[in-house]
Amino acid sequence: MQKAAPLGAVNTVRSYARVHSILRPGPIVLAVSGGTDSTALCLIASTLREEFGLVLHVAHFDHRARPRAAAADAAFVAELANHIGATLRVGRANAPPKNEDDARNARYEFLRRAARELGATAIATGHTRDDQAETVLLHITRGSGLTGLAGMRPENDGIVRPLLALGRADTVAVCAAAKITPREDPTNRSLRFARNRVRHRVLPELAKLNPDVTRAIGRLAEAAAAVADISADHAAVTLGAAASQDAVVLDRLPARGEARGAALALWWEQRTGQRLAARHRAALTQLAASTEGSRSLDLPGGRALREYTTLRIAAEDQRSASAARKTVKDGPITLEHGNTADWHGWRFAFVDAIGTSSDDALLNAERVIVRGRRPGDRMNGPRGAKVQDVFTDAKVPARERDAWPLVTVGAAIVWIPGITPPPRSGRSALRVLRMGEDPEK
Repeated sequence: MQKAAPLGAVNTVRSYARVHSILRPGPIVLAVSGGTDSTALCLIASTLREEFGLVLHVAHFDHRARPRAAAADAAFVAELANHIGATLRVGRANAPPKNEDDARNARYEFLRRAARELGATAIATGHTRDDQAETVLLHITRGSGLTGLAGMRPENDGIVRPLLALGRADTVAVCAAAKITPREDPTNRSLRFARNRVRHRVLPELAKLNPDVTRAIGRLAEAAAAVADISADHAAVTLGAAASQDAVVLDRLPARGEARGAALALWWEQRTGQRLAARHRAALTQLAASTEGSRSLDLPGGRALREYTTLRIAAEDQRSASAARKTVKDGPITLEHGNTADWHGWRFAFVDAIGTSSDDALLNAERVIVRGRRPGDRMNGPRGAKVQDVFTDAKVPARERDAWPLVTVGAAIVWIPGITPPPRSGRSALRVLRMGEDPEK
């Protein structure tokens, strides 16, 4: 007969789960490595199973980082799953991980796949109050904002952490009460990992100042989470007034301050799924601080592209093709009376027109040429403006300029459709339609 977990630990988790509503009836995936914390998670979940209506499924992932211990780890987890009456799923990485991020990504991909297949309400992990303290301290050293200071949440993105109310000493006691010796991962002692240095060196020193330091840091994380949630709600409202399809209109955001940066960071996370670190958030805010010209910035998840007052995410094909556009373009097209042609999404028709006589070069021409811009281009006339300046004054995004048509007669640039004034009526007329526009307008 299975021995129940210690009543104190169970009551703590029960209360924490009810306050945060993180244990819901139905299938739940327990992420179990075989270590002390995840073993305690299994034992406590088993004790609370009937009360919360849980259907337990244990999931174990072999990262292929410790080949000699992998079989023993899997066997231990299988025995543990059988001990609590849960089903078992085992996954294995295709190759050993290159770093901790690779290992984590592979593990969560397996867990999420298992949860989808089982129709699970959540994935439960064995993160404790000690893990929370380590996480917050690591975030502080990296210059985190409020979101990082909040550490791990009770529930986030389908992951629930019912043991955040317990310390590591509590999970050790749970396993000891069940007379179960968990598996030990020797890499948890290696000081080459930043988290282990915080665990074995930083926290023990802080504990000399406050023996209950992990609980104190946990309270700080909860307070930061509450403030961060309020900030996130405000950012969502602010962003809602500025977002337009796949872009942000910058002059609809607050001129400066935390609200502006929070809205931009939220927009990036919504569009890319990547949460920006403090330095990346600062860089995005700096990019959006000006509305002159066009600038871009590579960030986790994509490239931010600001074109005057509009901020968008550059499409992958746009990013890879940006250099190619400078050398690979459709050639010029020549139009004579009665001809129609398309060029980069514009349609041109050169027709006879009834109107007053004019000395306009375009209106008296027998043929015109439509082409893209070239270095040094100037408009026709004794004081012809630089085409580059005309585009800038008209706030044409840099990415659109190579594909914007220039109408020339001979070597003279006489018209930039949609920007410079159209020619006066005369013997000839060049009808222009940009694809997707209503020809009646």
